[in-house]
Amino acid sequence: MKFTVEKWVKRDTPIVSGGRGIYTLLYTSKYVFDRALEIAELKLNTEEDIRQWREQRRLGRVKVELDHEQVNLASRIVGITES
Repeated sequence: MKFTVEKWVKRDTPIVSGGRGIYTLLYTSKYVFDRALEIAELKLNTEEDIRQWREQRRLGRVKVELDHEQVNLASRIVGITES
């Protein structure tokens, strides 16, 4: 599959690194991308993780803990907590 980017749109609020990075590339959904504040949040893939993230987000800022410093190399989410 080939994608063509017609126009780059700058986000109003940038996604901050939060001490993490991306080694090569990372895929996520538009829903998560539009709502993410930190780069680790882009790793939310399962319905359960997204549900837990939304519930915690209602209470305030959220910290997503991964099992690797590079977001795309992380194999799982260790925890989702208030920050």
